[in-house]
Amino acid sequence: MTAKPPSIPGSLDRHLSANTRDDLPGVSTYVDRGAALVTPEAIAALQRLRKPLHRKIAALKETGLQYRLELLATYFDEAATDGHKGTPAHCEVAFALLYFLKGFDRIPDSIPEVGLLDDAMIVQVVLQRNSTALRGHWLRRRRTWPAEL
Repeated sequence: MTAKPPSIPGSLDRHLSANTRDDLPGVSTYVDRGAALVTPEAIAALQRLRKPLHRKIAALKETGLQYRLELLATYFDEAATDGHKGTPAHCEVAFALLYFLKGFDRIPDSIPEVGLLDDAMIVQVVLQRNSTALRGHWLRRRRTWPAEL
């Protein structure tokens, strides 16, 4: 999916597409800036894009990235219904999912072998930075937190 969803704010869409040398901060800073741009409209857009998101995740075919994205998508959906919509963890997870869904990013997904490397880096940073919130969410749902992430 390369076209931007109509209700994602322009500033977030531009950040998701940052490809110039000046627009490429470190991954952690990039996630900070991106999550700060996640608005209620962006969250609502991602909720409407659940089917394309889940189709794109399923197309990864049993990879570690697929597992991590499924975990983030589950948290995104459940946190929204649990009243955690818009929290820092929820915004970072939304940003990571939107980044993955966009497809045209720092390394275009269409490049064989390496196209999803940038997506994997964003996802891993979000998982590490929000492990306490995500783990707590899993425990409240009486699930076992995965040992390997």
